[in-house]
Amino acid sequence: MSPSTLLVFNCGSSSVKFAIFNQQQQTPLCHGQASEVPSGKGQLTLTHNGDTESRPLQQNHHRGAVEQILQRLEQTHLLPEVIAVGHRVVHGGAGAQDALLIDTDVRALIEDCTDYAPLHNPVNLAGIDAVARQFPHLPQVAVFDTAFHSQLPAVARYYAVPKQWRKDWGVQRYGFHGINHHYIAQRMATVLEQPGKQQRVISAHLGNGCSVCAIKGGRSLDTSMGFTPLEGLVMGTRCGDLDPGLMEYLCQKLNLDITGLTDQLNHNAGLQGISGHSSDMQALLRASDQGDEDATLAIELFCYRLAKYIAAYFVPLGGLDALVFTGGIGEHASAIRERTLRWLAPLGLCLDPRRNHQPGATPACISAPDSIPVYVVPANEEWMIARQCFELLNATQDQEKPT
Repeated sequence: MSPSTLLVFNCGSSSVKFAIFNQQQQTPLCHGQASEVPSGKGQLTLTHNGDTESRPLQQNHHRGAVEQILQRLEQTHLLPEVIAVGHRVVHGGAGAQDALLIDTDVRALIEDCTDYAPLHNPVNLAGIDAVARQFPHLPQVAVFDTAFHSQLPAVARYYAVPKQWRKDWGVQRYGFHGINHHYIAQRMATVLEQPGKQQRVISAHLGNGCSVCAIKGGRSLDTSMGFTPLEGLVMGTRCGDLDPGLMEYLCQKLNLDITGLTDQLNHNAGLQGISGHSSDMQALLRASDQGDEDATLAIELFCYRLAKYIAAYFVPLGGLDALVFTGGIGEHASAIRERTLRWLAPLGLCLDPRRNHQPGATPACISAPDSIPVYVVPANEEWMIARQCFELLNATQDQEKPT
């Protein structure tokens, strides 16, 4: 094991991804995942030195999953060189513009933002608390999904609601998936190699949750998710953009309060709701090929909404140097990329069919020669978390050195 390694936890609503990195390389020394955590049927997988092991999760909650991961890493002698633990935290509110060392105040900040991200911040805190119990002297760092969007221009940040709402209650667009959008921004700055130019990139993060980000000169100018991760694109189980006037009508028809309706729009809408049977894009593509009209509608609506957002982001960017597909669907569903780009052909975006179906080494350019470049770039949130943690720890050490 190389010295000075860092352990990363990425706690999602139903899973816990983890990896150990050293400072010199993006490839993790080990990585794994606790899947289907709340179901009681979860599995823990760990890959190290090319070997992958799998075992049942002993608990059906995130704290227990993180504890079991730590126990297994300790048993395999992967923890002794770990100098800190980094955590993805979904929502940090307006007070989190950078990675932060976790202390009592930062933990309170994360807890205060639970109302903004009720599915994610509590499980992020569960991971933080599990590490603190087992390794109380190990520094922990929070890397916030909202931080990359914290400097959005006012025209993109604010809603057309009374000024007092944003002053008193923080009603504004925060944006999400910022860790990966930030990674795409840095990766594409190297790929495009345009010294002195502020690269204009649209990053389409497509998975169970989906968002688009307009990036110029490495900064987020606009993004599709807003106050919560419910706004924007059609997603696996989330509705995305919706007429606010529909909420009262649906509450009456469904005999639900607003909390119950919000739960429905988070868990039973999106691809799941339109198709009536699945939130999994690959399953929907197979069903569509077999003549399932509802699956076809779900796919077409997904691609149409995505294309509209991509087209809209030509406005804040003033043009485009590259479109990037990332995330599970973005990386692996060539049919979705193809259907989305059909809508965007008038804007100068066109795929090379062969490259699209076989992207090859990443970052892979999949566009036709006369098109605005289109790339597929795998998400790498865990490395981005580790990188920001190392940068913060190094800066802290430099500040502590005597002058």
